[in-house]
Amino acid sequence: MKEIDWKILIVLYEKKSMTKAAEALFMTQSALTKRVRSIENEWNVEVVHRTSQGVTFTDEGRYLVKKANIMLDFLKEIEAHFAEHHTSKKLLKIGVPNSFARIHMPELFKEYFENYNDLQIQTVNNPSDIIINQLTQGSINIGIICGDFPYLGEKVCLFGEEMYMITPKGVRMEDIEQLPLIESYFNPIVKLTVTQWWRNHFNTLPHETHNVPYADIAIEMVENGLGVTFVFGDKWKVNEDKAQKLAVYDATGNPVSRKVWMMVGDECFQSQELMDFISFVEKYYNVN
Repeated sequence: MKEIDWKILIVLYEKKSMTKAAEALFMTQSALTKRVRSIENEWNVEVVHRTSQGVTFTDEGRYLVKKANIMLDFLKEIEAHFAEHHTSKKLLKIGVPNSFARIHMPELFKEYFENYNDLQIQTVNNPSDIIINQLTQGSINIGIICGDFPYLGEKVCLFGEEMYMITPKGVRMEDIEQLPLIESYFNPIVKLTVTQWWRNHFNTLPHETHNVPYADIAIEMVENGLGVTFVFGDKWKVNEDKAQKLAVYDATGNPVSRKVWMMVGDECFQSQELMDFISFVEKYYNVN
């Protein structure tokens, strides 16, 4: 499979529509259809079922989607390896979880490239616990970590963010227990927090769960009345005609929240360019 094929799987799974996926990928619908058929022929499986309402993924298709991000990370790593030999810029490898990548990273990087642009930046997308391991092993230089994971190296708190529950519009708290929980988080601390909150409020665990790769997909499912989901931060876009965003509180009445950290690998202290990037991020988030 080519790199574009792995990207197609991710986008098509997110959009659930050949038309919308083709638009997002800047392809014609016929070209997209040919690539999907090529994927199916290569593995001799059916990846999606096509209906008038869109597409649904088969078990084999969902398996390939799960592997798509891993394969794209491998390809990025290979590209970065050879790019290091052909660029004068220092390479920064930074680990970012999905939530930070979706709602914070674009503006942060835009500001950096407009004002500095001294580094070649490679992002590695993983849950926070995996990013910690990568940072410890030295395969990345900086890790953005959501939650209070232990780290003995240099770290700085960038900001805090509160948890919200997103439900279909008009749903009452007493009705939430009967709705499926849509999980888009792979961070074990987030999963544990949601589980504890649910048990404290309903004295039971969710009776049904659905798993999706990204929070914005989970939000769209909520907007279609398919369950409830939990997110951290107030920047997620929610269609207020279809869904509502409710603050989540603990048993003492305090908002459930977490800190977002920038954790730094030892090799950063040997590079002025990397230290300048760290200083930029601290200034961007008004870290004292």
